[in-house]
Amino acid sequence: MKKKIKTLIKNARECCCSRYKFLRPDPKKYSTIIGAGSLVPVQVEAYFLALNKYIEEDAVVLDVGFGLGYGLNILSIKAREVNGLDVDLKVLEYCNNTIVGRNPRLRTLDIFDGYSIPFPDNSFDVVTSVDVIEHVENFKELIKEMLRVSRKGVFLSTPNRRPEYTNRDGSPKNYWHLREWNMNEFDAIITLFGQIEWNLINGPYEGPFSISNTINENTFALSPFIFKN
Repeated sequence: MKKKIKTLIKNARECCCSRYKFLRPDPKKYSTIIGAGSLVPVQVEAYFLALNKYIEEDAVVLDVGFGLGYGLNILSIKAREVNGLDVDLKVLEYCNNTIVGRNPRLRTLDIFDGYSIPFPDNSFDVVTSVDVIEHVENFKELIKEMLRVSRKGVFLSTPNRRPEYTNRDGSPKNYWHLREWNMNEFDAIITLFGQIEWNLINGPYEGPFSISNTINENTFALSPFIFKN
């Protein structure tokens, strides 16, 4: 009974926050730490997509917005070295206690300001950023920085904007997201930065997922790769 009451309260709160802007929390206060101990299935799928398609055996990789760190562990299955940056001190502390010292291919974890990546040009073979860009105010600046420090390019993954996840005013029902895009909208942005290879993750929230390069009604995430010019 208590569990049902908590679920009802949670659903009512989310409904109110989705409908009334003044009730929504500040997206800048979001922390991935609220999901500590859990996995987001589509994020796992996105990291394996990046691993299988864009990461070479000797690659040096940077994950921007590493969150709870499981993406770093997936990338290190092939990458020679993985590194991570995040804006959230809470998840840095969490990962220091959960993956540092356990993943021998993890080299650095650090905090940054969300825009200026503290590494020289061409420091990494590939940069990944999964379910991050929708939280970033000046996302074009961040994309430019990720490309700067990459040699091959940048792998992005972000939710596909679908009607059932969008409020009447066009804002995402996930109130922690500043925005979401459909494929055409996102393509118009990222093609400004270089050649694009499109990947789309299709399926329900819990999976199973399939990968395609054409959009369909079940497309859950947009996961393009931007090749560095």
